Amino acid sequence: MSKKNRKNKEHNEQKGEAKVINGLVGSIEEAFSEDISDIEQDDVVVADVPSRINTGKIKKVLCFIVGLVVIVFAVIGAVYTATAVGSFISNIAERTELKNEFALYLYPVVATDPPSFEDASTLTNSTIIKAAVSRILLTGDTSNYQNDTGVLYIPEYDVETAAKNIFGNSITVTHQTVGHVEDLATYIADKKVYAVASANRIPNYYPQVSSIENIGETFTLTVDYYPPTVSIPGLANETESSKSMTYVIEVSGDRKTIKSIALNNVTREDT
Repeated sequence: MSKKNRKNKEHNEQKGEAKVINGLVGSIEEAFSEDISDIEQDDVVVADVPSRINTGKIKKVLCFIVGLVVIVFAVIGAVYTATAVGSFISNIAERTELKNEFALYLYPVVATDPPSFEDASTLTNSTIIKAAVSRILLTGDTSNYQNDTGVLYIPEYDVETAAKNIFGNSITVTHQTVGHVEDLATYIADKKVYAVASANRIPNYYPQVSSIENIGETFTLTVDYYPPTVSIPGLANETESSKSMTYVIEVSGDRKTIKSIALNNVTREDT
């Protein structure tokens, strides 16, 4: 083999070896690059897992808190509703507001302690006028009446109107002086007025309505009489009433009329 051919052969062998080496290096670099890429992807996935776990836990905690709040409010609402319904039913059963309304209406009448009657037309003028004057003084508006050194002058017309608002239009009022000392109402015929002490009067009794029954607009009330040791009509400090009376009252709109009064039991004073 000539020298030239030997050089060409050696050159070709060198080129082949370089090609093989380059191929091997390329394969190694490609494989290494893929490994790095896989490692980076794995790192990303591994780094993302705790984030997703934390987000899931937060959602569960928030859902638990919201659910707990809803349950608490539901329980509070149920308790409040049950209490309100119970109170409403109790008030219906006991008719508390209606009892207080009747007690306030009867207060000036009970204060004068009228006698029992079955028909208002049988009442004496003294009973009628005292109840009417008491109504005006205890629950009426006296601001427009003449007031002279502790004496209040009530027109007879107002007394008659008050009397009929209590006992109905069937009664007849004959104006005259009634009462004694503290409940004295002096009739002044020429002025057609009643002169009464303007100072507060001490009532004979305060009423407390213990029961109510009604058929239509006719109400039958059990009214307990308490001595004047309390300050609010319908509320008594005494544990035992002095006596108990049955009132029959007709109601028409806002107007109430006492139709009869009857004694229920023996008074403590009589005992």
